[in-house]
Amino acid sequence: MNKSVIALIVIAAAAGGGLYYANMQAENAIKQQVEQANQSYRDLAGTGEMPSISLSYSDVSANVLTSSYSISGLEVSIAELGKIATVERITAKGIKPQSLADKGSMQMVGAKATPAILQMLPPQTAEFVESLALHSDYSYEYKDNGELLFRQDMRINDEFSLNYNFTLAQMQQFWQYAKEISAKSAEEQQALVNSPEYIEQMLAKLVSGALSNGAVVIENKGFIERVLAMTSQQGQTPDFKTVQGMALMNISMLEPLPQQMKDSLTTFVQQPEKLRLDFGFKQPLTFEEVQSGAIVAELGSPEEMIEFANIKLTAN
Repeated sequence: MNKSVIALIVIAAAAGGGLYYANMQAENAIKQQVEQANQSYRDLAGTGEMPSISLSYSDVSANVLTSSYSISGLEVSIAELGKIATVERITAKGIKPQSLADKGSMQMVGAKATPAILQMLPPQTAEFVESLALHSDYSYEYKDNGELLFRQDMRINDEFSLNYNFTLAQMQQFWQYAKEISAKSAEEQQALVNSPEYIEQMLAKLVSGALSNGAVVIENKGFIERVLAMTSQQGQTPDFKTVQGMALMNISMLEPLPQQMKDSLTTFVQQPEKLRLDFGFKQPLTFEEVQSGAIVAELGSPEEMIEFANIKLTAN
């Protein structure tokens, strides 16, 4: 074997060893964050501000090349009840300890209630809740022009989903402040969050931002019908047909609402499959305008607000 081949093998082995070490260090950092979270929960429980919550997991893995990590077999416990919820897996990308990437995402798979919770519910409700698994996808992206994009998709089994996306503008001050907080240690962050100045500082940075556009979408594949079937059997609500009729009557009485929106709501209630709301301002609406109430005073009627925000509602 010639010397160049041997050199390549040595370099590859060193790189592999370095990567393994870096991943191990990243995994240890995530484990430390979980322990720090548990410590903060213990501190809050000690002051009586919240129940004694603790987190545990079966495995943590990290990949420094892709700035990603995952936690498997997450369990949430409360001292008085024991294990109350489990999560199959949480995966995060673009997220590092003590830093804030301009682009990141997080995925949660298979959050479920445990027997400790189910046994506290009526039998039919317990059976229903036991059949549910919650999943969530979340992502964000900050751009050089000060735009901040959020997107989240929450799903219950394959039966129901709620997703939204928003675009914020003029977020430079807020993002810089968020980066400064992220650069602090976990202990420093906890102390800041618990300080009376935190909310004031956060709002001061946020007020310079603005809302540009967004959308909210609901998709139903029999989940609403299944919920009402369960609750009506227990005498908690009327059956689906009765609720449907009540909703249609209420829609007809919404006088300020444009007819197109009434039609979309009617279509969804009659056949609850998909409902989408879109909005977009000609000029981004600043949070300062909202906070001061100036925009509410300027736009007196619901019709003016709908036109100002260019709100569109579509069904199925």
